[in-house]
Amino acid sequence: MEKSIPKYIDTIPKSDKLYRLIWRIVSLFLFRPFSLPIFNTWRIFLLKIFGARIGKGSVIYSSVYIPSPWNLTIGKESAIGPGVQLHYGKTIIGNKVTISQRSYLCSATHKIDSINTPFISGTIIIKDYAWIAAECFIMSGITVGEGAIVGARAAVFKNVANWAIVGGNPARYLKKREVYDYQ
Repeated sequence: MEKSIPKYIDTIPKSDKLYRLIWRIVSLFLFRPFSLPIFNTWRIFLLKIFGARIGKGSVIYSSVYIPSPWNLTIGKESAIGPGVQLHYGKTIIGNKVTISQRSYLCSATHKIDSINTPFISGTIIIKDYAWIAAECFIMSGITVGEGAIVGARAAVFKNVANWAIVGGNPARYLKKREVYDYQ
């Protein structure tokens, strides 16, 4: 007798799916095509209409993938580079943060200890003055500390301490970040 394999259980409400579909259409026609820097204010306006909270002076490239803007909070003077993906769960980005090109902040995943692999999410927090270098992967539920640097192509599965520099896959502590203020 064969054992039947349980079906995937979809835990995402239909209303959320509809809202995401509407955002996807708006994004396709009104967000992504306006790639010049002069349209940054327009892109931020659209994100705010869909519930994002974004501080003054922040820059968001048109090629950024944001499927759920209502789960996004960005502080003042932060930059989200080209090709960055900010996934479905809650993402909180502080002031003066840089997230470089093609980085992936995976704030939602699947519960792997269940045969049905239900969808789960955890908040990603990137604190003030942090820098996520190019093509990094940040896992759901991670906090990157104040002033921390995540080196290019690092995969972060554990919290990063304040003013730490980490790199590698999986990311490991490399050294303390020393900051000298030249005026």
